[in-house]
Amino acid sequence: MMEVHQFNVKSLEQTCFEFLRDHLCPENCIGLWQITKCCYIPILFHLKYEAFYFICENFEEVSLCEEFLQLAEQELAYILGQDDLTVTQESTVYQSVLRWINHMPEERQGAISTLLPKVRLGLMDKSYVRRNVLNNEVVKTNPESHVLVYETLKVMPKPSLLCSESGIINTLFCRRLPNAVLLMFRFFSETIEAFDYRTNSWITVHTHPSLEDSMTHLFLYSTVFLGRCFYIVGGGLSWTNPFNRVWRFNLVTHTWQEMSPMQESRDSLSVTVLKGCIYAVGGFRNRTSLRTAERYQPNINQWTFIASMNERRSLASCTTLNNKIYICGGQSYRELKTAEYYNPDTNQWTLITPMGTPRCGLGVVAYMGHIFAVGGRCGFRPLRSAEAYNPVTNTWYNVSEMVHTHSYFGIAVMNRRIFVVSCRRGNKFVECYDKTTNTWSVVFSGTDHSEYDWVSCCVISRLPNMAEYCSPREPIIPRTQV
Repeated sequence: MMEVHQFNVKSLEQTCFEFLRDHLCPENCIGLWQITKCCYIPILFHLKYEAFYFICENFEEVSLCEEFLQLAEQELAYILGQDDLTVTQESTVYQSVLRWINHMPEERQGAISTLLPKVRLGLMDKSYVRRNVLNNEVVKTNPESHVLVYETLKVMPKPSLLCSESGIINTLFCRRLPNAVLLMFRFFSETIEAFDYRTNSWITVHTHPSLEDSMTHLFLYSTVFLGRCFYIVGGGLSWTNPFNRVWRFNLVTHTWQEMSPMQESRDSLSVTVLKGCIYAVGGFRNRTSLRTAERYQPNINQWTFIASMNERRSLASCTTLNNKIYICGGQSYRELKTAEYYNPDTNQWTLITPMGTPRCGLGVVAYMGHIFAVGGRCGFRPLRSAEAYNPVTNTWYNVSEMVHTHSYFGIAVMNRRIFVVSCRRGNKFVECYDKTTNTWSVVFSGTDHSEYDWVSCCVISRLPNMAEYCSPREPIIPRTQV
């Protein structure tokens, strides 16, 4: 990469960057992060950011790799101190500290006083802290660390002690930030809400108050997240009045901006992001489903047509996998079970094996290397079924059915699970799917103020103000086992 920079060939630099970014893995991410920290080439700064984000997002796997054991003390402390470190249980962070120390015990035992305060001890089970932390030999032989654990145990059952006078750092009791949050857009109630998967709870997102009148009754649009913004693409004020307009909301500055319009007006369209560009595919106009598709380049704020699909599709759903766009189902005078993919390198759409069930109003996501097509409708019949496509074998297979039927709903992948969100009959449902167990489970069910609402979702991540879109993170006292 540094040799390429010397020749000042920007396109080759970008190719190298994309190759390294796309091949980040638990075994090499720390090494790449360390190398890029020492360089002052602009594109390596971006690679450093990508590598560090990968470390935090995949910490549980990274901490088991050989490179992890070679980290310097301050490097490890910096990683453990990140609010958005992704771990299922805080005990994983503590165990990673012990593994790092035990790799070179004589040289590293004293580092416990630097590293232990980075562990959110207050989020761990009290009996675990007493048994595995307070009585650990490395902790016991370090007076500073032993006192920290002892004082934390005293505070656990008595929230009133959690103040500056207690000597305990409040962050020891603060939840870490989720690495991603799901934003839900409700077409008819005109609200935006955020779902925090770590607490399985919803919060209302307070957006800029001066929305245009033309947006307040907009529906049948699609949403997508790119950079630090979400985009509202297309839609309309009625079934017969689609828009080509596009709006962008900056999640950091909380400001709206209208962007360049699409080449073609469309509602009930499918959108996705590939290589930093937004793709708008199909949709509905003049009582006809569309074959056309177009690409938006944010750096020049411009839409251009790409090749048209093989099928006309509205109320379909699309996603990206292996640098291709997959779109499935939808309707064109009838519900479709066909699916196809777009290759941007050849500007060509290719039909793949059809799904087992015709679906419109479905959700499609890339998950664990496969394409999942979930729910929707077939005629007037709402569907609970789901199926997955293996791109290697060009075959579909059935997966477990959802707990509820869902159509015209939101779908996203977070925390290595598929999340489905819908609002109907005065209730709001969130289900998630775990491929390792091939099971769906309801993680949220609550009353809702609307009788029925179409939903659009997108996942947001990597924001400097992620805390604004998450559950409150004041110091908490967890339930403990005495």
